[in-house]
Amino acid sequence: MTDNHGRPAFPAGQLPALVLTAAPLVLPLLSPGLVWLHSLVPFTVAYHMVALGYNQGRAVVIWAMLAAAIIALVSGNLLILLFGLSMVPLGYILARGIGLGETPNWTGIKGLAYLACFWLVLGAFAGATGNPGPVQVFQENMDHTLAEVFEPEDATAVMENMRRVIDRTWPALFTMSLLTLVWLNLMATHWLLRGKDPDLSPWPEFKHWRVPEHFVLVAALGLLLWLIRLEPVASVGINLVLVLGMLYFMQGLGIMSFLLAHWRLPPLLRGACYALVLLQAYGPVLLALLGLADVRLDVRGRLSDQTKQP
Repeated sequence: MTDNHGRPAFPAGQLPALVLTAAPLVLPLLSPGLVWLHSLVPFTVAYHMVALGYNQGRAVVIWAMLAAAIIALVSGNLLILLFGLSMVPLGYILARGIGLGETPNWTGIKGLAYLACFWLVLGAFAGATGNPGPVQVFQENMDHTLAEVFEPEDATAVMENMRRVIDRTWPALFTMSLLTLVWLNLMATHWLLRGKDPDLSPWPEFKHWRVPEHFVLVAALGLLLWLIRLEPVASVGINLVLVLGMLYFMQGLGIMSFLLAHWRLPPLLRGACYALVLLQAYGPVLLALLGLADVRLDVRGRLSDQTKQP
């Protein structure tokens, strides 16, 4: 949808879509404490580009960015605007993956690669200009949080231990945070599109998602390197274990979703089951072990075969 000069025309008929797309970009500019809303930008962009069609969706996204840019110029929060706009290409990647019928794994890999490149370039630029990088900012925020939670004498020891852990595992923590961001937006986009029209998303339901089988070899290698206890090999191993553990946690969560649907539990009881598992300290670990065991057990495949039998 363009004007006579080929520019995106104002989407007057799509004001609700424009408001929903602009909200996670604009609200953090008005209240920096809402900067976490930037994590919602990708799926709002992807959803409207698919649900409205490419041309109308693009017009909505462009006008939402223009509105955010005007407010950023007035408020002076240009850095916050930069972080918000950095999420828009991820939404485009998700929308393009759906439009081309790509697998969710391949679309997720491209989204992960984009975010990794963006943050690495940002970290390199920060280092070259003498500004704190993403890892240093994370450590400073962690120190501030711990100082508020613990007594001063306890906080010092805890912060020293946390610094050692972060210094050793920051590649895994960085990768896991990006994985979570991509995964949640990918799932949210798929769920919303299926809710509007099942034909809008070609991706299978999350309960059927699985980690590629050969990844178990990478997990075994990481565990072996960690058990060697020789640096820096052990640090490489623990980072591999953490990242693969995150992936198998996602698979375990998918298996749990499949089982709850297979047993036909009501939605309220399903929510209680999710809360019971995810709010426990050992819950994510158990789901990761379940996902890893499914490489051999294939729980979903066996139950599906039993259901098909007369």
